[in-house]
Amino acid sequence: MSILKPALFQGARRRRSYFEGWYFKQVSTDGKAWAFIPGISIDSDGGPRRSFVQVIDGTAGTTRWYDFPFDAFSWDRRKLDINIGPNRFGSEGLDLHLDGPDGALSARLEYGPLVSYPARPWNPGIMGPYSFFPFMECNHGLVSLDHEVRGSIEFDGDSLSMDGGRGYIEKDWGRSMPSAWIWAQSNAFAQPGVSLMFSLANIPWLGGSFPGFICAMSLPGGDTPAKVWASWNGSRIIDARSSDSEICIVIRRKKETLEISLTRGRGGLLLAPVAGRMERRIAESVDAVMRARLSIGDVEIFSGVAKPAGLETVGSIKTLGVNLT
Repeated sequence: MSILKPALFQGARRRRSYFEGWYFKQVSTDGKAWAFIPGISIDSDGGPRRSFVQVIDGTAGTTRWYDFPFDAFSWDRRKLDINIGPNRFGSEGLDLHLDGPDGALSARLEYGPLVSYPARPWNPGIMGPYSFFPFMECNHGLVSLDHEVRGSIEFDGDSLSMDGGRGYIEKDWGRSMPSAWIWAQSNAFAQPGVSLMFSLANIPWLGGSFPGFICAMSLPGGDTPAKVWASWNGSRIIDARSSDSEICIVIRRKKETLEISLTRGRGGLLLAPVAGRMERRIAESVDAVMRARLSIGDVEIFSGVAKPAGLETVGSIKTLGVNLT
C-alpha cells in the first residue's frame, strides 16, 4: 500500500482537485541554499492538468518556474524515483536539465544515506494516525531529515559545488494547502547530521478546524534516527510568540523541552495549490536563522544555531491559536 510509504507518489487514482509535490533542499558548505520542487496539479474540474518544477535560489532570494505537460510526469511504484521530462528526482540524487523563460539550469547531485522518519505499520509517517484519514485536505510526508550531498548546480553561466553539503527532503499532497501555517527547517547546524523541522498549521477537520503541529529532529549518535513531537503524540506548545522579525516556539513532551527561535530572512514567491490549481502565492525564505535548544529536565542535550534555514509564515497567524500574534 502506498499509504504506508508516504515518500512514493500517492495520486495515481486522483482525477480532480489534487496536487502532489516533493521538496528537495540542499545547502553547500559555504551556506548557499537551493531547493527544487517537482510536482503535479489537477484542477477541480479535472483539467487542465500540469506537471512542474519550482526552483528556489536562497542566495538571490528568487524563484523560478518550469512548466511541463502532465504526461511528462512518471514515477516508480517501489521507490522514490520520479521524472518530469528529462529531469529525475530520487532518494539517490537529482539529474536536472531545466530551460525556460526563467533561464537555464542544470544539476547533477548524489545523495548519501537518508535519515528517514522512524516509520511503523501503525505509524507510517510524521502525521501519525492522521495518515489513515483519506479526507485530509493536505498531507505531509518527511522523506529525509538529513543526508550528504555531492555534485554541482549550473545556472546563469555560474557553477556551484555542493560537495560536502547537506540535504533534506519532504513532500505534501492533497487538495489544498492549509489556510495558515508556519513552517521551518534547517540542517545547517555546526554539527553535521543535526536537523530540525517544525510545522504548525490550521487543519480543516469535520466541518471545523484545529491548530496542529509536527516537529522532528535528528541527533547523530542517538538511539533512534529522529525525535518526534506532534499534536498526536501528547506533545504541547507551551509558549509561542511572534514579531515582525522573530518567531519563538517552546514545545514540551514529558520531560523534554524544545525551544525554537526563528529570525526571518528574505523571501521568494512560490506557487501553492488551491483545489489542485497552482494559483496561491506564498513567500518562503531560505536564508532565515534558526536557534534550537533541547533539554531533558534540567540537562541540556543540544544547543545550536543554523544558518541558513527555511521559513514560511502564511495566512493569519492568529488562527493558529497558542497566543501567536
